[in-house]
Amino acid sequence: MAHDTHATDTAPEPDSPGCDDIFYSDWVSAAGATIEASINTKIWPDPLVAGFQQAALTMLDDILSEFANTKVSTKASVSLWLCDDAQMRQLNQQHRQIDKPTNVLSFPAYDMAGDMSGDMAGPQTDGDVPALLGDIVIAAETVMREADDMQMPVADHLIHLFVHGMLHLFGHDHIDDELAETMETLEVKFLANIGVPNPYQDTQTGALG
Repeated sequence: MAHDTHATDTAPEPDSPGCDDIFYSDWVSAAGATIEASINTKIWPDPLVAGFQQAALTMLDDILSEFANTKVSTKASVSLWLCDDAQMRQLNQQHRQIDKPTNVLSFPAYDMAGDMSGDMAGPQTDGDVPALLGDIVIAAETVMREADDMQMPVADHLIHLFVHGMLHLFGHDHIDDELAETMETLEVKFLANIGVPNPYQDTQTGALG
């Protein structure tokens, strides 16, 4: 998994060439947060996406609640593109100069890498103003291949990647062992809330972005 330091309009616009297989939908959580989803329906199975939608909205609310001290609105939004490997490869080349797909990319809209205890450089809202936190992009074939390699349900790996991407939007990273441990601990905590087992226990978890 990887993250870029600048938010970007990752998904194709509805009227752009090659968007016939892209389905656009706003998913709204119980707390009023929104996932602006763009889904490549040619590669992402409907049942998988339907289950993921509910899990992702729960995780979005949980993560926004966890970081309430950042003053990000509980009605914040995040852009999500469920793409294919070819589309991910283009983004990875464009933003990271790596000519191959990866599992997830995150593009934070704000610099959240400051003091996670509260004095943030990010969107200092009054708690009521929605803010777009950034973009998360997840590649279908890579996710499915990795889940098979790790002998875990695709749904579990997919929601793990979403949580991982969300934490990148809040400034977390894994560039050293200490930061990685902090990030992984949070991932395990959030995933446990929806009954997903620890993805780092007794598995060969692939590189996360």
